[in-house]
Amino acid sequence: MEDENIQRTEAVLDLGCGTGQTAAYLAERFHCQLTAIDKHPIMVEKAKERLKNNNPPIQLIEGDAENLRFADDSFDLVIAESVIAFTHISKTLDELARVIKNTGRMIIIEMTAEQNPTEALQREIFSLYGIREVLTEEEWRAKLQQAGFTKIETIKTPSALIPSELHDVNQSKNIHSKFFDLWEKHDQFVLQNNHFIGFRVFKCHLS
Repeated sequence: MEDENIQRTEAVLDLGCGTGQTAAYLAERFHCQLTAIDKHPIMVEKAKERLKNNNPPIQLIEGDAENLRFADDSFDLVIAESVIAFTHISKTLDELARVIKNTGRMIIIEMTAEQNPTEALQREIFSLYGIREVLTEEEWRAKLQQAGFTKIETIKTPSALIPSELHDVNQSKNIHSKFFDLWEKHDQFVLQNNHFIGFRVFKCHLS
């Protein structure tokens, strides 16, 4: 993000904002015109608490990535971190292409298959995440091109997924214990399958 040189006047969308950590960083670092959206009301509640004193204020919305309630050409930059893979990918990419300005760009970090998974692994992925496929880098590029993105850059990063910790989410009384069980299963899956499943960072332009 440091290399993006985001301007104060730019409209930025944080898609799948979670508890607002990335939005807080963007607001503090760039003071841009920021909108953050998440499908889950508890995440939006957490983000509102985190960002309530931010100036300029951040627009926080509960909404669906596959059906964005924004006008065409609304944003200069869209950022999505491990979000699109858990949606209907083509629908979400079409929506993002619609709301990004023609001169805008998108940065996404998404789960990516390092090699074709076995049928057993595919079943495990569906059982754990509810998704039927994990795209390879080439398949991601094809989906992005189909949505209208013409310039697609893969940003060099370590590609392996790593286990992650829960932080402020632990403090919410509204989150069922099964969420934490799922998170533990996610970490176990990552440790066991990082040779099959990694991630990629894509920077994409419409023109």
